[in-house]
Amino acid sequence: MFRLGLVTYNLARSWDIPTIIKMCSETGFEAVELRTTHAHGVEPSLNEEQRKKVKKTFEDSPVRLLSLGTTCEYHAVEKEEVTRNIELTKEFIKLAYDVGALGVKVRPNGLQTEKGIPVEHTLKQIG
Repeated sequence: MFRLGLVTYNLARSWDIPTIIKMCSETGFEAVELRTTHAHGVEPSLNEEQRKKVKKTFEDSPVRLLSLGTTCEYHAVEKEEVTRNIELTKEFIKLAYDVGALGVKVRPNGLQTEKGIPVEHTLKQIG
């Protein structure tokens, strides 16, 4: 047996939460990863009341809010950029906890060989 989940990266990027739940329910998708910066609006800027509403909306639905897909990247050459992304990841972890998601996804989005950084260094930095 297999189970299906949806990432809002492409197909559902312009859907709000009620539409995501409706479409997932109607098509057999059991879980969703909400990608940041999309129309659903689940972002670290949500206040406590908004976070509770998101959590309750998913708890009252047949669709599991599985995770939050961030745009946090750890492969940058500049330490300040990596530090900024780590701090933003911490905000998303708190958000995930508040809305009932199991975790967050970050993007080890590239190697820096064109900048003279060895692959091994980037992989170690990403973790």
